[in-house]
Amino acid sequence: MKMSKPSRNRSTLLLLLLAIICLLYSNIEAEPLTASPPPLSIFNPAFGPSTVPVEIVNVAPDGGTASLESGTVITVPAEAFVDSSGQPIKEAVDLIIREYLNPIETWLDGVPMTMDDDRVLRSAGMMEIRGTTQDGRQVELAPNKTLQLDWYSVDENPGYVTWALDTATGIWTETGTANTIDTRDLRVELAQAEAALPPRTEPVSPNRFAFDIGDMTGKQPELARYKGVQFVPVERKKCGHDATRIEVEPITDGLGGSFAVKFIVDTILSARFKASSFDTTTYRSSWRVDTTTVCRCNMALPPGANDRLNARVQKLLNGDTDRKRQKGLDEAIELWTEYNEKVERQFLAGLLRPNHLPKQLDRPGRIPQRSMQLNQLGWVNCDIEIPYPTEVDLVAEFVDSSGNPIVVENVAVLELETRTLFPCKDNRIRLDAHQHNAVFGYVNGQVAYLDDETISQLISAVDPQSILIHTATISDLQAPSTTIARLILGS
Repeated sequence: MKMSKPSRNRSTLLLLLLAIICLLYSNIEAEPLTASPPPLSIFNPAFGPSTVPVEIVNVAPDGGTASLESGTVITVPAEAFVDSSGQPIKEAVDLIIREYLNPIETWLDGVPMTMDDDRVLRSAGMMEIRGTTQDGRQVELAPNKTLQLDWYSVDENPGYVTWALDTATGIWTETGTANTIDTRDLRVELAQAEAALPPRTEPVSPNRFAFDIGDMTGKQPELARYKGVQFVPVERKKCGHDATRIEVEPITDGLGGSFAVKFIVDTILSARFKASSFDTTTYRSSWRVDTTTVCRCNMALPPGANDRLNARVQKLLNGDTDRKRQKGLDEAIELWTEYNEKVERQFLAGLLRPNHLPKQLDRPGRIPQRSMQLNQLGWVNCDIEIPYPTEVDLVAEFVDSSGNPIVVENVAVLELETRTLFPCKDNRIRLDAHQHNAVFGYVNGQVAYLDDETISQLISAVDPQSILIHTATISDLQAPSTTIARLILGS
């Protein structure tokens, strides 16, 4: 059944709100001392303490690598850390890490992403990373030491650069450290591997020189695979004879589909004779016969061959290349499946999945992987500057269903396709009407949002505009079949 556009958009908004509540509760048991962001005024979390998961990895003094649940790999050099006085740390260090993998996580934790009144930062990967010794002493990166981050991305734009956040001012600054992206196109890799394999070979037509082989000795059960198969001599002349042993080997000279059929005579013959017609004594003589006749042949199917025999001949002709082809496909699907699992949080319940990524796990696509060098701990980000949209520009005065004014905090516009979060300072809503937008904030512990119909009717205005905003409690979000479903789905 095809869903109409309004219903599809309403369902998307419902999923967005459900994703928010999932993030709110995903780390409810986290340890407060490590889970909460720094108690600084630059952060304005929507619902209290951070909901973004915290991971702690232990790094030995001689360095090594650590893998996070998201698939991010951190490479640490030897003797990478110093204490507050600059003295080298000779013991293991715990890295306390919080990754921000989608715009909603950024919004929930109130991380400042606005550059000025006209620009925001779009993130392709953000992290808060701190280090402590086993006894709780804070550590920093030693001079001339860097950490390397490698992680899966869902954005192939090469324009992202590395930024660091000054937690005293809330200002992001470019660091100048290396930031690269490498994209593997699994479809291209499979096509290249396919092109390197021999072309598929089809059986030839039998002719009057065709023959079959079998085992009449009971000593060569391996010949049973050729039962019913016709061999056609390439030289188009009679070849082959009875033998004590028959061997079949594929010929790998690039011509494809040819087999060497070896007829091996390996036996001892004997005879009785008399020296002369006058000799009354009968003598016995024996000699060894050891000869091999090789016939280069193609395979053929006899007339009227059934599907089972046809499949067996196809396996004999193409089995090795088919196995290589399937192995390559299996490895690509395994990597593609791993990629999808690792970037699930970036997709935000599928809402932010880029259109260029096929959803079928049996159809591998492109896998971007980013690398970033860090020369300091703290808040680091892989960002690109994005200007605010200008098509719609207005200041909202939010009201509830009774027309009463309502104060909404942290209002933001999220472009789902571009994964860009535009904070709405002083309720100034700016958006591109051609994009799929969500507009939301929070009020008194509730999620506040505009429905899709209201968003579609927003136009630029000089004077403040009265706009109806809906709210949903945590309970509503946990039970979408009740109030929130009626508000969004109209049912």
